[in-house]
Amino acid sequence: MHATPVTLFLASAAVLAMGSSAQINGQVASVDSADSYCFFLPPMVGGDIAANEDQAIAFCNKPNAKAPGAKTFPDGFVQSAHFASGDGWVQITGQINPAGYSLNPCDAGGQYDIKAPVGATCAGYGYFVNVIEPEVGEYGMKCCNVKTDCDVAHSHLGVRRVFGEQYDYSGPMTITSPGCVNGTAPGGVTTAPTSAPVTFSAAGSSSSVPAVTTGAPPATSAAGSQSPTSAVPTGGAKAASAGSSTSVKMVATAVVAAVAGFLMV
Repeated sequence: MHATPVTLFLASAAVLAMGSSAQINGQVASVDSADSYCFFLPPMVGGDIAANEDQAIAFCNKPNAKAPGAKTFPDGFVQSAHFASGDGWVQITGQINPAGYSLNPCDAGGQYDIKAPVGATCAGYGYFVNVIEPEVGEYGMKCCNVKTDCDVAHSHLGVRRVFGEQYDYSGPMTITSPGCVNGTAPGGVTTAPTSAPVTFSAAGSSSSVPAVTTGAPPATSAAGSQSPTSAVPTGGAKAASAGSSTSVKMVATAVVAAVAGFLMV
């Protein structure tokens, strides 16, 4: 059987359609302000941060048109959000409550960037670096136009090393390490109580996500950057992947196109 021009065209269309489908499926994050932001997390409740580098998905504090297919952070997970920006970059830093997503309190964390998860991007920027540290209850997400502005080489030194000590990581909680040794807490507790997938309601549903001041003073930012008052999401719907039905239709169309192409020879 020889491939005809029609076959090749339809097969190529199938591949492109499937590629677009994958992009829609929660692989795009966005950082817009202290009240509109996204970053990546394991796709299952209680997932290990580093172990899910290849399959992490985007979560946002509320539905975001720039992040199609993103989930919504569980209630109470993000405790504070401090926005800063500079020449060609934006970032969000703050505090998380690991229990809000049943993360292991002894998880030392890990990094997500344009190489992992595969196909992940930050809307409007060519590069990003995202570090989550459940053990200390801190996170950071930075999106950059210039590769060197997003430090992907020092995640082992922690969030503050990657995003800058001068920025704000404060929040309303006092995070106390349970005395972890090699990822294990006293008594042998190493994982969260559940590993079930996250359950979300119908696409498009949402509840108000008020901005609440943490009371912490703004951080002193580097020249040319800013760090406004914290925004603390205290609510938020668990929205389903926007466009998930579109993804299914695109994949189905791709498969039909490919089959049709081969039958036409």
